[in-house]
Amino acid sequence: MKNEQDKIIKAREFCQKVKELANEYGLSFFVVTEGASAISNNGCEAVKNARDNHIKWELENGSDPYEDWGKDKGVDSNEWI
Repeated sequence: MKNEQDKIIKAREFCQKVKELANEYGLSFFVVTEGASAISNNGCEAVKNARDNHIKWELENGSDPYEDWGKDKGVDSNEWI
């Protein structure tokens, strides 16, 4: 169980770093890894399509596609950067 929790924490840290890097470059992105996903989209259709497909996959596999893991840190995930 601890290894799974560690993996989720690392996945969320990774997503946060991707978000910071994308912000630095002004780029849209969508990333998925074990235990976390993140998105920042400035109108890119490819990013939107990827996220829409991931939402579908999560619903089909019993995951909450709208989970805001930023709330675990007590902040709005849109304010992480």
